[in-house]
Amino acid sequence: MTYFKKYKFDKSKFKLGMRTFKTGLAVFIVLLVFGFFGWRGLQIGALTAVFSLREDFDQSVHFGTSRILGNSIGGFFALAFFLINNFFQDQYWVTLVFVPICCMLTIMTNVAMNNKAGVIGGVSALLIISLSIPAGDTIFYVFERVFETFIGVFIAILVNYDVDRLRGHLRIKQKKE
Repeated sequence: MTYFKKYKFDKSKFKLGMRTFKTGLAVFIVLLVFGFFGWRGLQIGALTAVFSLREDFDQSVHFGTSRILGNSIGGFFALAFFLINNFFQDQYWVTLVFVPICCMLTIMTNVAMNNKAGVIGGVSALLIISLSIPAGDTIFYVFERVFETFIGVFIAILVNYDVDRLRGHLRIKQKKE
């Protein structure tokens, strides 16, 4: 239990910072957009927005690009799993054998493409997609889940850009007064 001693609640650090606010705003917008359009799978869009929202616009774009690449790679291997699983008529042994293989291939492909930052997101996308494909669903399920990643990244970048721009505008206005 000595591992947990360093985790003490410090009320002076319990505050709403700008990155935390932007994260909440990005999740709100993802939920709003997905609800408005009636899209399913909003957890991927919301998680991607949280992961992609960084300290500033440039870091969000960099990480968002890495995330999209990683998730696309994970989505590709989820698609391969989907096709193999369908060929073998959804036998559990296919999941047992091919999901770990697809995990390894996702990691290896990201590393080979110099996208180490996208490994966790890519494997997460692969696992979420491949382990949650509803019975009888079509190949479009995989594409929908990857599309949700694009939406989450786009919203995180948009929120970061707009909030940073608004803060800059307010600073200029305060200096004039």
